[in-house]
Amino acid sequence: MDSTSSKPKALSKPVLKRFAINVASLFSVHVANMLLPLLTVPYVVRIIGPERLGLLNFSQAYVAYFTLLINYGFDMAAVRTIAANRTDKALVNRAFSEVIAGKALLWVLSTLIFMGITWFTPEFRSHIVLHTCTYITCIGIVLFPVWLYQAMEDLGRVAVFNLVVKALFTLAVFLLIRKPEDYFYQNLSVSVAQVLVSIIAITVAIRRFKLTFTWPTISQLVNRFREDSTLFFSSVMITLYAGSTVFLLGLLSNAYDVGIFSAGTRLESISRSFVTMGLNQAFFPIVASAFGASRENGLHVVRITFFPLMTCMVLVSLGLWLVAPVFITLFYGATFQGAIPVLRIVSLLPIMIGISNLLGMHTMLNLRMDKAFFRITALGSVVGLVVNAVLIQKMGYVGAAYAWVSAEAFIALSMYLYLRNQGIQVIQLAYFREAVQFTQARLATLFKRTN
Repeated sequence: MDSTSSKPKALSKPVLKRFAINVASLFSVHVANMLLPLLTVPYVVRIIGPERLGLLNFSQAYVAYFTLLINYGFDMAAVRTIAANRTDKALVNRAFSEVIAGKALLWVLSTLIFMGITWFTPEFRSHIVLHTCTYITCIGIVLFPVWLYQAMEDLGRVAVFNLVVKALFTLAVFLLIRKPEDYFYQNLSVSVAQVLVSIIAITVAIRRFKLTFTWPTISQLVNRFREDSTLFFSSVMITLYAGSTVFLLGLLSNAYDVGIFSAGTRLESISRSFVTMGLNQAFFPIVASAFGASRENGLHVVRITFFPLMTCMVLVSLGLWLVAPVFITLFYGATFQGAIPVLRIVSLLPIMIGISNLLGMHTMLNLRMDKAFFRITALGSVVGLVVNAVLIQKMGYVGAAYAWVSAEAFIALSMYLYLRNQGIQVIQLAYFREAVQFTQARLATLFKRTN
């Protein structure tokens, strides 16, 4: 029997079509957050310079800790739950209500913490207007139900709304930033755009999926927080070794180094948004559904998709390394030449993070290995923080780039060794031929012309 036709229905033609649409939609959602601001880079950086660009990115790194608290572990847990039970109306409504209510409560808590730290810490109070403009985005984090659209595999409308609002944001930047002192409008525009798209997205979601919000009981909220706590602490660990690089660089070095590092990592972040964020978020509910059918069904989907996904990521990494000098010079100018080696170092990240997402997000979490996932990310965060502290002081922004890649490589290797120790081989050459045949057959079916 043909292996490409006898395999799980998780990757059938209708599923692949939805997958392709959702990849494109998620790609635009994430890239719009970065690509449209990138279009303003040649204009903005020549006005504000590397130091103020560093302040903008440091503020974003600071506020990222509060968005982490607000998100908790809700998004991934909700996708995993709803994707396997999307026809259960009561369950969907309950999950929707619990996530929105939980995020709202955490927003109140994070706002109090933000106000206290920002006001009573002189270093933060000196840029209180900038940090406040950046923090406004947290309102959008509460309302934006991208996790619901992921679980329902329906992301097209979100993409359209997001692109329209971000286009307006780009226009606002050109209109508002005229002199160096106007630099804070960059983050303010991002925040306002996030809030607007979130309001539109949640309004459409309520109407489209016929949702009913009911404030959860205390016991329901307690259960939700308890059940998602492992994923929350895992997210904290991931942020400590990945998201804290800019924050640590600002504390241990200076705003100029932060600006150079941010310029060097911007294109990599955009590229990775497709191969890891967009692709993985669209792929996660498919894998969750496959694992919901059976353990072997889910593992088979992961195994046969490893090689095409890795091929894509290797090509992206190679492309980043090659275009680094041209991109930095064209978009940032001669004052940012130090960002070229940074971009070439972090060009390895799509490969490293792609592997860790496949092994961690798609395999370990769907096999309910949440605690092992947490332990690995916790250990990786410790390694990342130590390497960052050492290399930043010795090598500045270049050391930060090396530290980030080292931490991601450690995480990927640890996940591979853990799964192998559990008798689970996700990466096997024996699946290479089947993966090629399956990919060719499915692509031919997906893009086949109909009479």
